[in-house]
Amino acid sequence: MKKKFCWRAFISLGLFITLLMMLVSGVILYISPPGRVANWTDWRMIGLTKRGWQNQHTIFGFAFLLLSLFHLFFINWKAFLCYLKLKSSEGFKRPAELVAITVIAVIFAIGTHVDMPPFSAIIKFGDSRANSWERREKQAPVPHAELMTLIQLAEQPGLGGDPDSLVKKLEKAGLKVASKNQTLADIATMNGKSAEEVYAAVAPAETGSHRLQGGGFGKKTLQEIADEAGVSATSLQLALRQKGIDAEIDSPLKSIAERNTIEMNELRKTVETMISR
Repeated sequence: MKKKFCWRAFISLGLFITLLMMLVSGVILYISPPGRVANWTDWRMIGLTKRGWQNQHTIFGFAFLLLSLFHLFFINWKAFLCYLKLKSSEGFKRPAELVAITVIAVIFAIGTHVDMPPFSAIIKFGDSRANSWERREKQAPVPHAELMTLIQLAEQPGLGGDPDSLVKKLEKAGLKVASKNQTLADIATMNGKSAEEVYAAVAPAETGSHRLQGGGFGKKTLQEIADEAGVSATSLQLALRQKGIDAEIDSPLKSIAERNTIEMNELRKTVETMISR
């Protein structure tokens, strides 16, 4: 005799599988690198990129919600209604459980919001694991550089300002390029590479520290420094911002150093290093 399809078993197994996938994807996303690193290096875990795991977590989260609603209102709706009637008839004669879980939930919410231990420790541990993936010596020239077109990339320090020359360099390296309006991410996907590998084909060679010429360094604006070095002031500004240094193009370097509470020598070395790239 053919067995009838059991919806209760189907929903129960579905809830288990979706909960398991949410757990696995949640843990992986908890320790995954920041998006700027994951996208730049084409980071993967068990064959999926960070975006792939985010999509899995979202879809299985929705599936878990739908299965839960189906389980509650279609499979066990009678038991659920009986439970509601029973509790409503009893009233709040024994509210201890409701009060206890409400208080705990509020503590969790407020503790996380104000960064209070032990919640802050959990967040900081995840951040430390995520940041451990970052390799300082192979950072993107600016945050999310993979989204820049070759035209925009050419304006970065040391890249010459000519997108056509970047196209030639990429083709010489054996990479296919459809247009200079393509982003690094598009070119990387087309060639089965990471954005980091594509950029390596056009990145300026290391030439050592570039010493800024002339005196009065602190009185010069970022625009003047960029003009002297033959680089884009905007790209230099973005590169400084990636280092956590807020700088206006028309601000003197001394003002930038004071506003960011760093020494002038340190700022000068940072700018020289960026120009040398």
